[in-house]
Amino acid sequence: MQVSTLQNLRDDPVPFSKIVLGFNPFPYQEKLLRDPSKRICACMGRRSGKSSTIAAKAVHFAITRPKVRILIVSATLRQSMEMFDTLVNFVYNSPYLLSSISEKTRTRIIFTNGSKVEALPCGPSGHTLRGKEAHLLILDEAAFIPEEVLTNVTFPMVAATDGYIWLLSTPFDRDHVFYKAFTSKDWSIYHLPSSVNPLIKPEFLQEQRELIGEERFAMEYLAEFVDDAHAYFPMTLLRPCIQDYQLTPQPGFGGEDPGGKESYAAFAVVAREGEKLKVVHALQERGLTYTEFNLKVADYHKRHRLFSHVVDQTGLGGPIVEHLQQLGLRVQGLNLNDRSKEQILSNLKLLFEQKSIVIPHDLALINSLNAIEYERTRIGGYKFSHRRGTYDDLAMALALACWGVRGGEPTFTIKGVPKI
Repeated sequence: MQVSTLQNLRDDPVPFSKIVLGFNPFPYQEKLLRDPSKRICACMGRRSGKSSTIAAKAVHFAITRPKVRILIVSATLRQSMEMFDTLVNFVYNSPYLLSSISEKTRTRIIFTNGSKVEALPCGPSGHTLRGKEAHLLILDEAAFIPEEVLTNVTFPMVAATDGYIWLLSTPFDRDHVFYKAFTSKDWSIYHLPSSVNPLIKPEFLQEQRELIGEERFAMEYLAEFVDDAHAYFPMTLLRPCIQDYQLTPQPGFGGEDPGGKESYAAFAVVAREGEKLKVVHALQERGLTYTEFNLKVADYHKRHRLFSHVVDQTGLGGPIVEHLQQLGLRVQGLNLNDRSKEQILSNLKLLFEQKSIVIPHDLALINSLNAIEYERTRIGGYKFSHRRGTYDDLAMALALACWGVRGGEPTFTIKGVPKI
């Protein structure tokens, strides 16, 4: 290549992306690639191309600056690895960069100029990240990283290096530092819906709007923030209990919400892990008959024993419970009212407050929990609902499973158990 071309590639990430990486960005991606700001906050919808754009920008950063350390951090290692794998694929698919690789492991790549890129999870407390420094810090799905980890652990990583911080995420609640950065004049802001990507057809977006509901569509594809003010399980409560692990079915305590025609049937299982409860199974299905869903629950029980199984039978009578009993499960059927629902949900909330429960980074479960809203009644109780376009079935299944762990008889009607 000519000297002028090499200089252009060094100075401008756009031709570098096109020529060296084989990545042809759209105009909105070019703007982000060329942004020299040290503080970037990109709030973008699903499939808008934020990960590939940032990965290409990070490769350019590493190749054109010797001996820099780039850390990709997210709530889970799986999420960090998605960004890391995109970055590594750019490098391995480029005939110009193959010789620049000095060392490669599953979570780290080192270049011959001494620059290093590493993918890491933050965990609930960020303790594994303490003491690390970075010249560039990429925080992927930042809205799901606990705020204390961002402010107390990750942000200080660039203090001594005068480094760069790039926040990128789909949005969630406003009570988080990601939203503060998004509304700050000190950050370079990008707010783009999924429709900005010309490869996404309007028909697909309309299909998703109808499938997942207005609220979740607004968050996932329009990149709009959720109002968390009336959430019974706000994200500030959930984040410290979210951990990076794969769901592994095992013996435990089950809960089931049969749902209805317009909602999901949901089944959740928790198991004891030391002093905590851990979600080991979470299933939601729509379109199945009650018999078909019950058979799935029974199959789980045959493979992994359920010590108890609590089912919401409100409005449905006893057929579902009776069928599960015929299938060999020890079942408790509950007819829920405002008071009993308050007891079940407050029990689950207490587990979160005491950090006595662990849940996976499962968006369906997180969204279901966060969707539950409440209002106080005149006599001091609670009345629950869920935001329009959302579903609380999986959250209720989890609440029922955790209630079953308590054992004994609750203070409301259970099929076959007299009210106390």
